[in-house]
Amino acid sequence: MLQQRPLLFDLISARAGWLSQRQAVLGQNVANADTPGFRPHDLKPATFEGLLGQARGPAGALEPVLTAPTHMTPTPAAQGPFADERVDSYEVTPSGNGVELAEQLQKMAATEQDHQLATSLYRRYVGMVRTALGVPQG
Repeated sequence: MLQQRPLLFDLISARAGWLSQRQAVLGQNVANADTPGFRPHDLKPATFEGLLGQARGPAGALEPVLTAPTHMTPTPAAQGPFADERVDSYEVTPSGNGVELAEQLQKMAATEQDHQLATSLYRRYVGMVRTALGVPQG
């Protein structure tokens, strides 16, 4: 019998990979803070749908199914106050460098917190599985 990893492990792993790549990109921005003409880079935000597709691939994509007439269908316009906001402008020094250290360090701190959250979720999920199997914690 072929065992398959739970979807949650795949999602946490994909999120941790994205966070690691983002931390590397932000580190390069900080390292080039004094390089004339350098423009800061960042990764596109990782969405749940994107991570789900990356974790399972196109064949394993999950689609919501309307199984009862009383179910509500999602509307794309219902984003509320959490809609994405893109900022395409940044300050440029006389040398042409666009890296703002305070902004980059703030992004790095947020990325580190997100990575700690993903790691904590992974640990808790493994603990839950171990408890369900009757394996002692430790």
